[in-house]
Amino acid sequence: MIMKQFRFEPLAQASYLIGCPRAKEAVIIDPIDDLGAETYVLEAADLGLTITGVFETHVHADYISCARELAEMNDVPHYLHESATDLVQYSFTPFKDGQVFEVGGVRIKTLHTPGHTPEHTSFLVTDTARTDEPWCVLTGDALFVGDVGRPDLLLGDQALDVMDEATRAETLYRSVKDRLFALPDHVEVYPCHYGGSTCGGVNMSGKAASTIAFEKRFNLAMRKDTPEAFAAFVKETAKPFPDDYARIKSYNLGLISKDAITEAAV
Repeated sequence: MIMKQFRFEPLAQASYLIGCPRAKEAVIIDPIDDLGAETYVLEAADLGLTITGVFETHVHADYISCARELAEMNDVPHYLHESATDLVQYSFTPFKDGQVFEVGGVRIKTLHTPGHTPEHTSFLVTDTARTDEPWCVLTGDALFVGDVGRPDLLLGDQALDVMDEATRAETLYRSVKDRLFALPDHVEVYPCHYGGSTCGGVNMSGKAASTIAFEKRFNLAMRKDTPEAFAAFVKETAKPFPDDYARIKSYNLGLISKDAITEAAV
């Protein structure tokens, strides 16, 4: 298996390439427009891989995604969880919870982990050339190293937000505790953000990877005993909102053009 973590330091964002050298195929997860779609194409080509799909853990609020552009550029599917169907204003390929994708000898299983957003999904990765045991999980903005995603990046439109902040916080707690923490302890954790990002709280580590075992023992938010205590802790330790998050989220939903964001920044 080939795995590459792309880091965009100004936003403390991580995107990923997962590939199989034998099949010469790869998928991209959570690509960021600041790096540019071409960056992922060139990196895959340098590794001798062809991009066969573009996945997103969720519709992002803190950075402009280039998933649509990258998928179109390579004439491949753009994948989001099926619950995003009534939210976004563009075509994508929906997947279900528990669906398995094969990238050569690499198996990617979807784990619906809502809370940060309703459609949020983590991706469990297994290198079947070595074992049938999962190796790592891409946790998006659900579980960070030392922290969790924030449940308060709302647009103020009930149809788009789907769940209010309190419901999101409780749902996120259950997603991490019941789904991610149910994975084997050895599974490595690779989030979409690390220390410096405003998508989590003040306890987010600058380290960009962890393990399920370590987070079960030492993640401060998840050491709370109840969803209510968890929600209160997350709110108390939240950072300032991401810059212009409502407008960025609106673009990633397909509601406005990229030009609208650029014009607002001038």
